[in-house]
Amino acid sequence: MTGRRIAWAVWLIAAAALWLFENNAATLTLLLASLLLPCLSILLAVRTAKRAHIRISAPECAAKQAKVQLTFEANAHLMGTLVCENPLCGETAQLSLRWVPPQLTLSASHCGTLHLHVAAFVEDIFGLWRSKSLPCAEEYVSVLPALFLSQITQTENTTVISDSEQYSQTKPGSDPSETFAIREYLPGDPIRQIHWKLSQKSDQLMMRELGLPVVNQTLLVFRNVLLPGTLVSPETADAMAEVFLSVSRALITDGYVHTAAFAEHGQYLLTEVRNEVDFHAMRSRFLALSWEAEDGALARLVSETPYAHVAVVSAVMPPDAASFCRGNRVTVLTPEAAEQAAGVFAVPFTEENYPNELQRIEL
Repeated sequence: MTGRRIAWAVWLIAAAALWLFENNAATLTLLLASLLLPCLSILLAVRTAKRAHIRISAPECAAKQAKVQLTFEANAHLMGTLVCENPLCGETAQLSLRWVPPQLTLSASHCGTLHLHVAAFVEDIFGLWRSKSLPCAEEYVSVLPALFLSQITQTENTTVISDSEQYSQTKPGSDPSETFAIREYLPGDPIRQIHWKLSQKSDQLMMRELGLPVVNQTLLVFRNVLLPGTLVSPETADAMAEVFLSVSRALITDGYVHTAAFAEHGQYLLTEVRNEVDFHAMRSRFLALSWEAEDGALARLVSETPYAHVAVVSAVMPPDAASFCRGNRVTVLTPEAAEQAAGVFAVPFTEENYPNELQRIEL
């Protein structure tokens, strides 16, 4: 715009000099037209800007690789810039609009939540004046991942530390350290559960019902944190997101209640996933994630709230992965080639073929 104003000023000086030297009606008409037409164009643009408004509409969700149809509602011819940001995959695209169109189609190449923002303004036809950016509410589009089928196998964990085992206070089970209730002996009851001291006092056999371990002892983590100076490509972030959600979906399909965790504002948000409703609620919040700085929050979480099975989806092998092990099994699913460590099992996958490579996962 500054260049156009300088060019207009030079043109006016040249037209004025021509009129002074020629001093006829033609050169005077040229000078007046060069002055009045741009001024009239600016006045019309200022008047239009006072009543101009714009609104953008977009679908709430779309499938990955699908076309996203955007609709613009404006009452004037506007210029603008469309900014499309996907924090989960770290993508930002900016499209200059010479004239804001009634409709525009975008391609959603990676999963996540698209933040759509339009900066629109009114400009005169000579490009000498531009209004302030008109207010326009942002729109959000959830681009759903393409989940793949995976068969999850949970290994028997016989080395879990006792502090990490939780037992039901409402149902009997098989925990030898927790007594759920005392009752009389019934034929067929296991002899090892007879309470001998109480039986001797009461002169009849009394049974000790044992506590039931709580089913939910699986922590599934999406490690959306980065060390200083590191970056994750959109393709890697997209693959990690689909692996995380596919494993979560497979767990509830196979009847495994689990806790999903991902970083939000410096701490890990925990969501218990018991069924499809919980999964969809968790997925909506997950798709809006962004990447944060690593501060050791995951190690603190695992130390404060131990789990029998910890599965971490990470861009690289966490440098503090050994601290996740407290007698439990830790599995790291990562696109990085990583060696197995004591207590930490690395499950590698590639960005190109992870649906086939992770058809069977042992946690």
